[in-house]
Amino acid sequence: MFSGDAHEGKADMPWGLFTALELFADAEALRDLLSPDFARVYEIVKAAEYNEFLQVISPWEREHLLLNV
Repeated sequence: MFSGDAHEGKADMPWGLFTALELFADAEALRDLLSPDFARVYEIVKAAEYNEFLQVISPWEREHLLLNV
């Protein structure tokens, strides 16, 4: 349960996938709960997905960055 003003509190969730993966790598209790093999594979898959995402130019980038150069 949360008490107080949620707008004044600090966000506990990471803002990006890379930061989330770093936190996941350090979360030993969670990794043990999921099983070390699953956690390792999950981390590898998500890192690969993120790297692939970074290689693609999004429609927003194309419209706002490439066409305005």
